[in-house]
Amino acid sequence: MGSRRLRAAVRTTATAAAAALLLTLAPGHQSSTTEMVLAAETGQRAAADPGDRPTVRGLPRVDGAYRFVSHPDFLNQDVGDVRSSPFWRRGMPTSTNASYEASLDHVIGQMLRHDPQSLLVAGDMVEGAWGQDVTGAGVFGPTRTVDQRRRAVREAAKVYLKQWHARFAERGLPVYPAIGDHEIGDDPWRPTGNPDQDAWLRFKSKHLWLWKGVASRWLYPDVRAAERTHGGDLRRVGAVSHPPRGQARHTAYATRLSPDLLLVSVDVFRPRPGGGVTVLLDEDQRRWLSTTLRRAKKQRVPWVVVQGHTPVMGPVRTRFSSALTYGGSDLLGLMRRHDVDVYLTGEVHDHTVTRRRGLVQVAHGGLFYRGESSYVVGQATPDRLLLETRYLDGRPRFGGGKLWSTEGGNGPVRVTYDRPSRVVGAYALERRGRPADGNRVVTKRGISGIPFRG
Repeated sequence: MGSRRLRAAVRTTATAAAAALLLTLAPGHQSSTTEMVLAAETGQRAAADPGDRPTVRGLPRVDGAYRFVSHPDFLNQDVGDVRSSPFWRRGMPTSTNASYEASLDHVIGQMLRHDPQSLLVAGDMVEGAWGQDVTGAGVFGPTRTVDQRRRAVREAAKVYLKQWHARFAERGLPVYPAIGDHEIGDDPWRPTGNPDQDAWLRFKSKHLWLWKGVASRWLYPDVRAAERTHGGDLRRVGAVSHPPRGQARHTAYATRLSPDLLLVSVDVFRPRPGGGVTVLLDEDQRRWLSTTLRRAKKQRVPWVVVQGHTPVMGPVRTRFSSALTYGGSDLLGLMRRHDVDVYLTGEVHDHTVTRRRGLVQVAHGGLFYRGESSYVVGQATPDRLLLETRYLDGRPRFGGGKLWSTEGGNGPVRVTYDRPSRVVGAYALERRGRPADGNRVVTKRGISGIPFRG
């Protein structure tokens, strides 16, 4: 049964004048308890269930602004027609149906209503737990040997990643992604002591290169096309720069989206010595990032936005998430040192805006299959950066089984979206003078204006 049907309000009165009193879900705990947040300076409340958050006044549409949509964790699920797999036979399961396709059309259509020039997705486009076959369906072939697992990963990626990107390509919307944990098989990566799972976990931890390779191939065609057309000089609109070497050279990049906006997309996952994966930049990527941000400051780019999958500042609200966070202080330090304006991040499936020493972190996104899809509409001009948060009320049908996927199923068999998006948060930054002079907040409303203390 969906959490919306089970919700129970827990009301509490704040006693500290400058603090927020929080009742919050433990990370990943699928409870229906409602979090009541009272921001002392505004009197606003934020419900834990995003569907309970009120509609607020949105931000104006600015003529001449560069517009983008950011929706991390879309879809966080394997959705696709698997009949294109060479192993599929009549009677085998599939990973989509009319309900999902209609709802995807609706949600994507809502994003397109804002006339975005690009879509940013800070990771977790798929479920990604490939190279195993929990149900024994055989959709992507056998998975008994290492070679068979490798082929199964490639075949699954060709279905799910390729079809994910095609949904936007056929609508003419370029995608600028970042790698999430689901693009590399989903956490955890270290053996757990369960013999039924450990062979696959060991395979996954040793094949980070394979998952990143298929992700680069199927999710990054718009990045490669921009680089072919505009080159690598970031003073030129459309240009793309990559780390020249290292394990993230095909998955991290920077691109000049407009004269007013530089996007830097980082890959926060690297191999751990001795096996496994850690949430840290590798040294090659760190050096490239420092150089890229230093040059942007020197060139006086009005707005610099970095996107990465995991938060670098906390606490943040979490919802049905393993709540991965960045494993060090180096990324945060680089962004502050070089006057980055905004860090867009996902992973947590909920919304928290945090601003410290001029850097704004927007943790956002929501789970499509739970009926909680949420995205940010951005507008960039020489002196303003507007970030409007929108939410779509969907209706998942729990209790009727799961949509098939290689790890045994993820998400209900049916989910329905047919209502327009609504504004639940608004946040606007303004800058006068040089980029290094800093930014100031001129608007914060709704969930974007309610702090979270943890």
